[in-house]
Amino acid sequence: MGKHNDYNNVQRSLARGAGARGTTGVNSNGKDAYNQSLKSNKGHYRIQFTRTFENMTEKDIELRKTYALDLLSEDIAVPSDMITLKAKKQTGEQTLTCRDEVFYVKVGDVNYGKLSIRTQRLWKSTTLIFIFQKKKNAIKPPQKAFSRKVGFKKQTTSQKAETKRKSYRTRKDGKY
Repeated sequence: MGKHNDYNNVQRSLARGAGARGTTGVNSNGKDAYNQSLKSNKGHYRIQFTRTFENMTEKDIELRKTYALDLLSEDIAVPSDMITLKAKKQTGEQTLTCRDEVFYVKVGDVNYGKLSIRTQRLWKSTTLIFIFQKKKNAIKPPQKAFSRKVGFKKQTTSQKAETKRKSYRTRKDGKY
């Protein structure tokens, strides 16, 4: 043997430092990418709920963001003080009868979705419309059924006979 009979693999790996053996190739790239995707505004959104309120007063229109936070906290099941609304860049489009505002709904750093608030001022009434779109995974396209190509090679006579013998043997053994 060598000089160090008591010096084994465990002591050698401890001498190299904590976690030196076998963990150098392990990284957390997938976890980092997932966490980044949770924080990102990019993605696919699907409508979660729409709420319409008619005959609103001017005070109600001033409190529209508070109403939105209450609706969101009810739907997401998170306290309303933890939800923040970050205005999208092109927000507040004003037309002749309505104003649209779009906000990103965030709980901490995580993006939960988009909220659109439309204030519609008509001749005799004012309407508030809240549309919440939740961030979801992308919709996968439907898969095609398996089908062979038109010009496939036909089985030979010996291959057909082999298939018949095999099915006969399995039935004879009592598997069917």
